[in-house]
Amino acid sequence: MTTLRLVGIYSLFLLSACGGGDSSEPASPPPPPRETVYSDYNITAIDGYLENATVWLDVQDSGNYLNSNPTATTGDKGKATLSIPDTIIAKDHAVLVEAKKALTFDEGLGKIITNSFTLAAPAGERIITPFSTLVYLKMKSGTTKNTAASELSAQLQIPAGQLLTDFIELKHNRMTLIAADLVRLDVFPESPQQLANVARDPRTFNTDINKYAEIQSDVNAFRGVARNSLNVLELDTDIDGIADSDDSDIDGDGIPNTQDNHPYNFDRHTAQSPSELTLSRVQDESLLEEQWHYYKLETPEDILLNVNISQLSGDIDLYVKQGAIPTKFDYDCRSNNSYHTGETCLQRLKTGTTHFIAVYAQQDASYRLKAKLDEIVINKTSLLLHGLASEADTWSNLVADDSFYSGACTTINIGSEIETLPQVNSKGESCFRLDFGGFDRDTNLSSKGLEGKTCISALSCNGDYSNFNLLGEEVEIAIEQIINKLGIDTEIVLLGHSRGGLAARAYLQNTSSQYIDHVKALITTGTPHQGSPLGRFYRYMELNCLPQQSHENDNGICEDSWEVIKLMAGERWYSSTYHMDLRVPSIDFLSPESTEITNLNTNVVMLENIITSQLNYRGTKFGVLAKDATLWGNYDLYDYGQLAGGDHPHPSTLRYIEQGVSRESLIGDGIVPSYSQQLSNLLIPYGRNVDLSSTNSEENVIHTEQPSQVTDLHTMFESVRNAIGWSE
Repeated sequence: MTTLRLVGIYSLFLLSACGGGDSSEPASPPPPPRETVYSDYNITAIDGYLENATVWLDVQDSGNYLNSNPTATTGDKGKATLSIPDTIIAKDHAVLVEAKKALTFDEGLGKIITNSFTLAAPAGERIITPFSTLVYLKMKSGTTKNTAASELSAQLQIPAGQLLTDFIELKHNRMTLIAADLVRLDVFPESPQQLANVARDPRTFNTDINKYAEIQSDVNAFRGVARNSLNVLELDTDIDGIADSDDSDIDGDGIPNTQDNHPYNFDRHTAQSPSELTLSRVQDESLLEEQWHYYKLETPEDILLNVNISQLSGDIDLYVKQGAIPTKFDYDCRSNNSYHTGETCLQRLKTGTTHFIAVYAQQDASYRLKAKLDEIVINKTSLLLHGLASEADTWSNLVADDSFYSGACTTINIGSEIETLPQVNSKGESCFRLDFGGFDRDTNLSSKGLEGKTCISALSCNGDYSNFNLLGEEVEIAIEQIINKLGIDTEIVLLGHSRGGLAARAYLQNTSSQYIDHVKALITTGTPHQGSPLGRFYRYMELNCLPQQSHENDNGICEDSWEVIKLMAGERWYSSTYHMDLRVPSIDFLSPESTEITNLNTNVVMLENIITSQLNYRGTKFGVLAKDATLWGNYDLYDYGQLAGGDHPHPSTLRYIEQGVSRESLIGDGIVPSYSQQLSNLLIPYGRNVDLSSTNSEENVIHTEQPSQVTDLHTMFESVRNAIGWSE
């Protein structure tokens, strides 16, 4: 009997002894298959940032691309995300990237690459660069990552701690130049298979790296390198793409080596020795593909500097930077249009400085470089800021008036983009109006109103759910849009109605705000600089009248107050006109005792460097909130109990709102008392007053009508224009 048969008989015996197939117990179902969980593994591919390159996790540690490896394609800034199953520990494997000619885009070069190359990063590293590839290959010979980094650091004169970083983000100029050089010189293998071959036999590769490092041994002098006719890396003194041993004019001065007493003296247009450029003097030059010329220029103060390249015979890019040599990734201005249109950089200078200019050739080209001073043209514009329970259209009468903008005023919000230049009026001024509410629907930032009321409008809620700081951020974002469209020579006047004036102050008084220097004046009209007693209505309701359902038909004080809310919100049967929603959190923010008002007024002195003006209304009794809000005319909070007078708060509620002062002392515009509209009352204790002030005592000019008081606004605006020099 064979061994196999004996085993079979023994197995049958065991099954029979244990019940085997005769058991009446049903077999247990197999366990369900385990579900694989995937996680993201983010990497960055860099020569310049590489877009449309293939990256993969080398799970088999073969160095080759396999379909079974987690794979992705890089996008903007060289970013890619690998999806890693939980059966693989990503940090235990190297990451490789294959950049393919005619497919991969190099953001540093600004073009599709013309030669393929493959880079790698050691296990655990997520940034793939020429330097990580050098570390990876050294580790293949048996050294540790730290040892490999230390040896390369000494060889290339780069700190070891920076070898495996995003050197572009760090603005490390030497690393950026070396990385570009190594790729340009075809040091790295074209394919993954060739990279694997180099890992097994790195002799030729190491020869290239050693020779390159020898040429670049001086950390203070970056040198040109080219391959000679024997394909060996060699010094290229004049950076013309020809190795010195093959170059008949080594220093590029136009004198053949055989006639040149100093054939290696090269100091023309280099980063180490940029040529002096004189204003308005033309510089005609020629430049080979992927080469640079550098210049420096001393400029006076308070000018507009125009650096331009013309008469191009090929594709040239222009870079300008104040105080330092520009690179492809670090500049103040870059112009990289097609050579058909030329290149121009405009720099607005407030103080004199040294400008460095770099010219880069995308292809062999000749060019004409000229730097000149241009006349500074100031773009004058106003930004109109609406108030609570309002929107950008509240300024329609002002905008349409011929004394202002004849109907031309661009409406913007934080999510918009200014597509076209604004139309200017007869005085050369333009207009923008901001529609607040960009943060109202952000659940992490917005505030809730009475009974948890939130913004539910698809079109936002015009800032009624945002605190003053968020409104100030919206002002900053709007101003940034304006500056980006009109340019840095833009001056802005902020005109804020009601809460719009507080939004402007929140922006201007914030020490971290940008672009404040562009704002020349602040005009406020009807702005509750010290809050409005009406804001206390919100707190009264919060303390006494919640939930609403419990008070709707109790014939009590709270029922009266809820009816007031419905009336003002246009929810009563006899008045469907919306005036304001007293349930929104902004009502609470406007209370004189609110934290928002208190905090805003702690640093009012930050307004000392700007022209301030206030337009004050003091002819309307407090409590007159709206005109024609009822069947019988204007709506007055104090008309409680009058026949057919509509819905009004109980007098005890009004006493809470007044906080011990008389209604007469609160005269103003019906909502904001006169004293609160005066920014000067906050500034005077600090030894400062507003620069311009105007008061209108006409009876019954109510709060919501103030953006339509074109005559008052025009008078104030003309005074501001004179004060900031717009009338000159």
